Amino acid sequence: MPDNKRKWRILIPDNPDETIKCALYDLYGIVDSYLTYPLAVSEASHTDPAACGENLIIIGTSKDNARIKEIAGSGQFILPSEAEGYSIQVSSSPYDNDCRMIIICGADPAGLLYAVHAFDLRYLRDKCRYYGYHYNHRFRPFVDDLPDWQYLSAPKIARRGIWTWGHVIYDYRAFFYNMSRLGMNHIIIWNDFAPLNAAEVIAEAHRRAIKIYWGFSCSWGEKVDPNNQDDVIKWTRRVIEVYSSQYARLDIDGVYFQAFTETAEKTIGSRSIASLVADWANVICAGLRAVYPQLDIEFGVHATSIGESYAELAKIDPEIAVMWEDCGDFPYYYDPARQNQSKAAIDYTRRLASLHGSSTRFAAVLKGFTVLNWSKFEHYHGAIVLGELQREYIERRAAEKRFTWNYARPYWYTGAELLREYFDTVVNSSAREVTITALIEDGCFEYHIDPAAILFASLMWDYNQDTSELIRLSEHCAEGNIL
Repeated sequence: MPDNKRKWRILIPDNPDETIKCALYDLYGIVDSYLTYPLAVSEASHTDPAACGENLIIIGTSKDNARIKEIAGSGQFILPSEAEGYSIQVSSSPYDNDCRMIIICGADPAGLLYAVHAFDLRYLRDKCRYYGYHYNHRFRPFVDDLPDWQYLSAPKIARRGIWTWGHVIYDYRAFFYNMSRLGMNHIIIWNDFAPLNAAEVIAEAHRRAIKIYWGFSCSWGEKVDPNNQDDVIKWTRRVIEVYSSQYARLDIDGVYFQAFTETAEKTIGSRSIASLVADWANVICAGLRAVYPQLDIEFGVHATSIGESYAELAKIDPEIAVMWEDCGDFPYYYDPARQNQSKAAIDYTRRLASLHGSSTRFAAVLKGFTVLNWSKFEHYHGAIVLGELQREYIERRAAEKRFTWNYARPYWYTGAELLREYFDTVVNSSAREVTITALIEDGCFEYHIDPAAILFASLMWDYNQDTSELIRLSEHCAEGNIL
């Protein structure tokens, strides 16, 4: 019987957790949009696939869906094995030759979530969209017979995400949804005060397998004398007080601090900034962790004030992730057109990623996308409600940001090979952990994912992919992705 005479059904694992539910709901919305009838869902353990006579989409992890294990056990499906990896297969059903079957399997719940969106972006939006396009009718997924496809993938970089101010996240649910689509799992959100709805924001991020690190001031933007021991003690107490009063009650993943390194000067008084910031980070972070020993900390420094004195930062406790900014040209520089000295920036990165040898927790904030309008910046005068703005405002704001995205995009294309080399450098360093974030602030990322951001995320996920093919894929997938 032809494929378009059989209806589709999703088979899910028993008792799915919140991230698996998230993957299911995302997949349901994707598939149902192609159908003319309501899509049915049932538990795999309570459905006989040989008797139902339907096309099936079987989703789950390699551990929680009996049907996936059954098909893999017969040698007809390859299970994913690496953390957050996934395996997708479109083929004839082994239960009924007249039916089609799609298996979307994650090595874990996060992997399943990423698999759903890889299926959407790489298969439905790209392969199916252009399947027979130039010599046949426009292909109709889930109505016409789906072409065979198999795709296995896993991330090269463990912690992948975005750095942003909280007040320019206009819709946090859509923001995190788009992070899921790009396989991102880490976000740093800077606020002067913890948002009133921080608990709800954290819960939504965790549903989408995203860890949130909350940024707040550790002297950034204020007068400080790191040579003065009283200042160090004052700021240590203030950091502990802010964390205790605003964040300790929350289901928090970690915190982010930034100190006094955002300058072109290399010394303060008679000491190098590199040496001072190392001592400053150790004292403040040790004070905080004495009270909260399980708290994970990322500490931001700017290479503009560190320069060739970077070895001084080897004194920082290796349990603190040092997050580097402004280490030279693309991909560190605000203007992505500056690529003449990118090789030097990559070489500098190679040295930074080995500061503690195999104990190094290397982290970086890459730039060249959208940024705040600093001429209109002001600190909050109280706590905000994060990411609850109306869609009409977001649409207007997104239209204003198109100029910046349109400017940046071609330089990310020309810099794609440099970006690949950068990722290869940090992954193959001696660092035990790598965290890469992109500064995407006030870019209406929740409204529209620009092709440049898709390219960045795709290379961060797996930098061994062909860059010209990724550019083509990024442009195809970006069309019509407005939420």
